[in-house]
Amino acid sequence: MDHVCWWVVGVPAIAIAATPAPVHATAILLDFAPPGSVPPVPDAPSHSAPPARDAIAKFDPPPLPSEQPLTASDHPNPDPTKANLTEAAIAPAQPSEQSATNAPLPVPDAPVPAVDPAASLPPPPLPAAIAALFSGGEDSLVARAIGSAEGTRTPDGQRTLAYYGHRDPGNQAWNLGSFSYQHGAESPAAADVQQLQRLQAQALRLQDLATQQGLVLTHEELLNGIDLANQAPLAALDRGYLNWLAQARTMGLQDDEAILWARTRSFLDPDSGQWNAPGLGNSVQAISRDQARRQAAIAQAIADDRLSPDAPTAIATSPTISPPETTPETQYPEAIDTVILLGF
Repeated sequence: MDHVCWWVVGVPAIAIAATPAPVHATAILLDFAPPGSVPPVPDAPSHSAPPARDAIAKFDPPPLPSEQPLTASDHPNPDPTKANLTEAAIAPAQPSEQSATNAPLPVPDAPVPAVDPAASLPPPPLPAAIAALFSGGEDSLVARAIGSAEGTRTPDGQRTLAYYGHRDPGNQAWNLGSFSYQHGAESPAAADVQQLQRLQAQALRLQDLATQQGLVLTHEELLNGIDLANQAPLAALDRGYLNWLAQARTMGLQDDEAILWARTRSFLDPDSGQWNAPGLGNSVQAISRDQARRQAAIAQAIADDRLSPDAPTAIATSPTISPPETTPETQYPEAIDTVILLGF
């Protein structure tokens, strides 16, 4: 270096000069620098002291991390493999083909199919006591017993002329089938199918009401209640037959006597207490006779059913009868003339 001089004092010429103690280079340079000049700053040795704070301030601060994602060109030692990994880690996630595959598929709008009333669920099975009465459909004990009471069937099940159609003397409606059905049907058999369905529902209702009142109905009591529902539904199901049957038992009446007493008084209006059987003249004697006749017809059908489990299905003369303008009452069995006077 310029202007640097080492002084060695008191050392023989043949001796090796000792290494001088380290002296700050800047101090030595300042000693020999001309007045008013600024010496150059030498490279700092590895063991030099840290620069002053004002010297640090002269340098530009390191750049802050940019908000923009780094690319492979920004890396000091670009490596395509690592650059791709870096970009994939920093860049925002993009939907991949796999994620698109796992995404839920759109469900297209589909019209709700209309409910077909004819495709409704079948009704629940009938209780055993009721199912036994309706077993056989048109030739069941219900059809034969009520048909016998209506005059459209004999006690053993054969069909009378009235089965094929007759005029109701009470309301002049055209009756068809075993149950004197008058709500419109294509044939007597179709009329029986419709009324059997109706009577099954009424029999279930009758059984439920009996259970609510704590009554256990006998075979005859249940069948007479179903016949009464066919003749006059309100008398059987609206504070009528079962209420009077319970009272009859309380009075000590039993079996046929209790059934007749309950059937007759079921025609009393529960609100007014007056007789409500205009077809029978609202007379207790006429009502009682009519109910006794129907009860006897049912008892005979039950007796025939017990003697012959396979009831005959023989059909009497089956002419094709269209509803006439007028039909003489003499064409009907006497039992029908008495029964269908009721306006229920």
